[in-house]
Amino acid sequence: MDIVVSSSSPGTTQVPRRKFMRLPSCSVDGKRSVMDFHILSPKNKTTPPGPESPQMRSQGCSIYPPRMCLHHQKELTVAQRMTNFDREQSYDQLLSLQVFNDSVHGHIEMHPLLVSNIDTPEFQRLRFIKQLGMCYFVYPGASHNRFEHSLGVSYLAGELARSLQSKQKNLKITKEDILCVEIAGLCHDLGHGPFSHLFDEAFLPKVRPDYKGKHEKLSVDMFEHMLKKNNLREQFQKYKLTEGDNDFIKEQIFGVGEKKVRAVCTFLPEEGKELPINKNELLTLLKRDTQEGFLEVANEEGERGIVSKEMVEEIWSYKGRGKDKSYLYEIVATNVMEITNLIDMFHTRYTLHRRAYQHRVNKILEAMIVEALKEANDYLLFPGKDGKMKKMSESIDDMEAYSKLNDHIMWTILCTTDDKLKKSRDLVNRILTRDLFVCVGQTQLKKKIASHETPMKLVSQLIDIDDCTEKEIFERLSGKAKKTIKQSDIIVHIANFSYGMGEKDPVEHVKFYSKYDPNNTVEISKIRQESMALPREFSERFLRVCVKQTEPEVSGWVCEAFEEWCIDKGLTAKPGEFSAGISWTKKPSSLEERKLHAGNASKRLGDMYDSTPLSRK
Repeated sequence: MDIVVSSSSPGTTQVPRRKFMRLPSCSVDGKRSVMDFHILSPKNKTTPPGPESPQMRSQGCSIYPPRMCLHHQKELTVAQRMTNFDREQSYDQLLSLQVFNDSVHGHIEMHPLLVSNIDTPEFQRLRFIKQLGMCYFVYPGASHNRFEHSLGVSYLAGELARSLQSKQKNLKITKEDILCVEIAGLCHDLGHGPFSHLFDEAFLPKVRPDYKGKHEKLSVDMFEHMLKKNNLREQFQKYKLTEGDNDFIKEQIFGVGEKKVRAVCTFLPEEGKELPINKNELLTLLKRDTQEGFLEVANEEGERGIVSKEMVEEIWSYKGRGKDKSYLYEIVATNVMEITNLIDMFHTRYTLHRRAYQHRVNKILEAMIVEALKEANDYLLFPGKDGKMKKMSESIDDMEAYSKLNDHIMWTILCTTDDKLKKSRDLVNRILTRDLFVCVGQTQLKKKIASHETPMKLVSQLIDIDDCTEKEIFERLSGKAKKTIKQSDIIVHIANFSYGMGEKDPVEHVKFYSKYDPNNTVEISKIRQESMALPREFSERFLRVCVKQTEPEVSGWVCEAFEEWCIDKGLTAKPGEFSAGISWTKKPSSLEERKLHAGNASKRLGDMYDSTPLSRK
């Protein structure tokens, strides 16, 4: 309905400002005319006025030109917003959209069902789990959490699904399918424990060696627990999501076999544990990690738009055959014009792993907090189902107890006065006072160059270093050192840096299409031959040796044992941060001879090993 209010009426009842849209006043014969106000009545909410609606009249004034009608402009904006949501939804649901101001993607409009999932204790728990774990103690800018990361994944997943829906009507992607994809992106990290990957990849193997699950399995369990505890199934039914849709959401979180892949599932190659299964997760992860500003090089990569929304939208779905060639399934392909952006994306991933995720100090901090959690495991208990108290290692079997775990566990340990937790407290104190474990040295493990490429015709074979243990280094210590150092005081860590699929080129496992023939894939080998800006190899490994004791004498003993081991293996040992001003137990001449020996070995093996980091040709 329309209400005409005279500008000269002093007793006019004011209408709440949020209930109407104000039209500009019109001048007639030099005098300002009355103004119209449009109330959003229930009728108008159901069918919002659009650009074709009759123009509103001001008393004594002609119809407003469309270009000057503020009402026209505002309603057009609403209509545009509806395309991002769903034109079939009612106006009430459109107005119930909640907007999140994301640091990476800007203003994100979230469906009411997504908001219902967000407003639960199980999801809010992600606010207190750092995305990069202990990396925050190395780079102060790495402070983002799993919460905002999950919002970004949900947003990109929805954009990708809507892009498929608009470009390929034959896929018959429904609004329910898109909603399922958004929920899966939102909830894919519900199962992360304290300090993210550290919990399931470093802590659980030490306290429960028999447990082979990963955080994806825990995410599915937590999602089911969240549905039951918060009665969300009623909300799901309200938006026409069935139990089959819930199973579809879980499949996207946990991963499925090729025969069950649906068109709106966007999986990258699953070979190699380092590569995130969900393409949208990788996109938003790299974009957020590069934008937070803790790595200058990463920021430069991020500025290129390597994970831009436009890149996400350049996708197409086509039918391909499975590995056994006996069935067809839908595959999501990328526009061939995006190949350079994909290469940059994987290179940025490698850079972040090398300079942040597997930073030397970061891995030392992880080792320290894992040991602190291990020492506290038997004494810190959390209430689970039916009030039963559970250890941290047992909480993964009880989502009620698991939902109580987050990064605050470190401060819980620090604030306890129990003597049983003294070892854990001491380790946490060492972290906070920067009294860290010492890295005594590292060496690069490199595959030998193929025999036909070397003058010496060396055999092309990878040195088997993976079986190196603390025991092997410990056995090389002198008798006096063995009395001072325990085998458990030595930590051996192998850092793997790759483009996501080990030694393979991940781009070769991504399907591409040409806009001139979107129904068929493009031979990637022909494209790659034209590009020279490619790495020589796609992975490298470093072996690092650390010692828990910080005394220079102890570090020196372990360093000498490590150098001996490297010489025997034909590797070049690089000293750690302890070397300056150290007091050696052996004569300097002996140490100099040892270093000279190591240098000669490095020179002899110069044709076999490339000690420089991965770089472009």
